[in-house]
Amino acid sequence: MDAAAVTGARNWDSVRERHPERVARLEAGLVQGDPLADAVIVEARQQGISFSTLVALLEANTETDTPTDPDHLEMPASMARLLEVAGEPPPWFDPAFAAAGARAWWRFGTLQSSTLYQSLIYGFKAQGFVRPLVATGRLGSGTRDRVQSTARWVAEATTPGSMLPGHPGWVATLRIRLLHAYIRDVLRHPVDDAEGWDEGEWGAPINQTYSVMTISCGFLALPLVVARDFGIHYSSAEQEAITHLWRWIGWVIGVDDDLLPPSYADARELFQVAGEFELRPDDSSKILIKALLREGYDLPGVVHSAAPVPVPGLLVSAVDTLTRPLLMSSFSAISTRWVERPVARRMGLRRTPLHHLVDVARPAVRLREIARATGLLGSESTVIERELRTVRRGLGMTEASETYLSA
Repeated sequence: MDAAAVTGARNWDSVRERHPERVARLEAGLVQGDPLADAVIVEARQQGISFSTLVALLEANTETDTPTDPDHLEMPASMARLLEVAGEPPPWFDPAFAAAGARAWWRFGTLQSSTLYQSLIYGFKAQGFVRPLVATGRLGSGTRDRVQSTARWVAEATTPGSMLPGHPGWVATLRIRLLHAYIRDVLRHPVDDAEGWDEGEWGAPINQTYSVMTISCGFLALPLVVARDFGIHYSSAEQEAITHLWRWIGWVIGVDDDLLPPSYADARELFQVAGEFELRPDDSSKILIKALLREGYDLPGVVHSAAPVPVPGLLVSAVDTLTRPLLMSSFSAISTRWVERPVARRMGLRRTPLHHLVDVARPAVRLREIARATGLLGSESTVIERELRTVRRGLGMTEASETYLSA
C-alpha cells in the first residue's frame, strides 16, 4: 500500500522521517477497520438481519427513553460481545473527569456547535475521507441531513453524563460505530455489478487513521483552536478534561486505544503533524464544500421544523433568498482562517476581508466571558443548561435530563 496515494499527501515519506513512530502508526491504521463492529455486520448479513433491526436491538438492550422491540429477535453473539466490551470502560476512564470536560465544553456550547462546519471541512481535505462518500453515491447529496445528524450526535455525546454506558450519548455513538461498519461491509461486498472497494490501493474504508483524525483533530483540537481565535480561554485543567471526554468518545466509537491522544499536548501534536501533510483535495472535495455552503446549515433566526411554533414557508423562502449569498460568502471566507491557503484554494474556499468577522466578534466573546466569570449570567450550571437548551432546541432534540446536567 502506498500511503501517499491513499491519503493524497504527496510528502508522506518526509513527514514520516520527522515523526517516525507516530506516522508509522498512522500508516498502519490506514488498513485497519473495527473488528468488533465489523463482526456484527457480517453476522447480521449472514442471518438476514437488516441494519435498522440492528439499531432496534441496540436501543432495546440499552437504557433509552423510547426502547424499541425488534420483534423479539435474538441478539447476534457478536453484537452482545460489542455491547459487553463497550460497556466496560478502560482503566484510564474517569467519569467525573469526562463530565468536567463536558461542562467546560458547554460553557460556550453554541459556539462549539458552530465549529462543526469547520470540523467537516477538515475531513473534506483528505481524499481518503471523501472516497467512501463517492463510492456510496452520497457525494453532494443529503448534506443538510448529514450535518444535522452529526450535530445532534455531538450535542448528545458531549452532554454531561450522557456518554456513560447505557445513556443516550453512548447509544448514539455505538449507533454511528455500527453505521461505519455497515458502510465498510457495503463497500467490500458490492451488488449489481457495482465497482468494489480496492483496499490495496485505497486502504480500509473509514479506517482507524481517519477515525482518530476525525475525533482527535476534527472534533477536539480544531474546535479549541477556533475557540481560542474567538477569544475563549480554557485553563489547562479544562483542556485536559475536554481531551479526556473526546478520548472516551473515540474509544466507544471504535478507535484503537493506542491511537487516541491521552493528553491535550498529545492531541495538539497529532493535529500539528497532520497539518504537515501536503494534501491535494480533488473535485470531490469541491463538490462537498459547495454543498455544505449551499445547504448545510439552517438560517439564523429560522425556527427549526420540529419546534412548536411554525414559520410560514413563504417567509422562510424570502429570508433564504436574501441572506444565503451573504452567508455563503461569509462562511467561506471565515473558514479560510483555519485551512492552509493552498488547500483552501483547491477546495474552492475564497479568502476575502470577511474573514475579519472573527476579529470583530472577539471583543463581544471576551465581554461575555467576563460577564460569565463575574456571575452576571448566573451560575455555571445555569449557563451550561441555557447553552444546552438553546442548541438542543435548535436541532430539534429533547431537553437533556436533569440527571445528566447534574453529572
